[in-house]
Amino acid sequence: MIILRSARQFSLLPAIAAALFVPGCAVFESLKTGRPDPQVVLAKEQHAAFRGQPGWRKKTYRDEKLVAKAAEGHAAVEISLREQRGLLLVNEAIAMDFPVATGRSSHPTPKGSYKILEKKKAHSSNLYGHIVGGDGSTVVGDADTRDHAVPVGGRFVGAPLPYWMRMTTTGVGMHVGHVPGHRPASHGCIRLRRETATELFALLPVGTPVKVDSFAPALGGPVGLDSVVIGEVADKPSRPRRAALPQPAPVPASTPAPAEGQTMPSSAAPADPAVAPAPATPVPSPAPAVASEPAEAVVPAVPEPIAVEVPPAPVATP
Repeated sequence: MIILRSARQFSLLPAIAAALFVPGCAVFESLKTGRPDPQVVLAKEQHAAFRGQPGWRKKTYRDEKLVAKAAEGHAAVEISLREQRGLLLVNEAIAMDFPVATGRSSHPTPKGSYKILEKKKAHSSNLYGHIVGGDGSTVVGDADTRDHAVPVGGRFVGAPLPYWMRMTTTGVGMHVGHVPGHRPASHGCIRLRRETATELFALLPVGTPVKVDSFAPALGGPVGLDSVVIGEVADKPSRPRRAALPQPAPVPASTPAPAEGQTMPSSAAPADPAVAPAPATPVPSPAPAVASEPAEAVVPAVPEPIAVEVPPAPVATP
């Protein structure tokens, strides 16, 4: 009997496994998040419909019901570098889809898994900003304290980073900033539009996870019409200053000066306009005289080779 009971117990294992694992993630998703899986699927469908409409890149997607529950916990943020978009997830469902601006290729935003370490409504960068001289004028507009020195009497003014949400100890975070919507533009941080930053600042507590990757893990890749940003490379390097422009200016000024300065160096400057026509008149006068003499000698010489052209003499060859 013991053996039979053991066999029955073992025979129930497949049924138990089927009850637990056949539904897949739905059972475990409900236990972990407290939300039925069908609602998560519905949220993804609504989000896909948002990205299916034209002009969605300039807009922000919001699921009001999910956003209202973000403050209760189970919220996370995902940043897609290839799409220049951010996602707010609540219980792993998409609550917001908003434009961002990440770092240019010269200052790329590092990929990885982070957490919000600090929140400050008013914050300034101690790395990037501008340098002001003692007279109050801007000495360096786009300054980096690691590369530019502050002159004596000057000061460094850090770039303002409103609604700062720090992600790393090396100065990477989310904050209000200019968001072009079609290309990276920052020095490594994640810029947000003001309305997005203020809302996330109020909803997300310290410790909220933030994932930065080529594509948002919740989407698994590009999703929607024109999902991937075209040309997400760094800005073109600025053109070098034309150093050649000031150089030719002194060269032509020096050439006429010695020609006329030999006769009257003291009044060379005022005499330039008046003397200019004078040398012009003697120059053409000898020129025609010299040109006429060889011209007469050349005229008889030209017809001679023309007569020599009589090499129709080869007619005698046959």
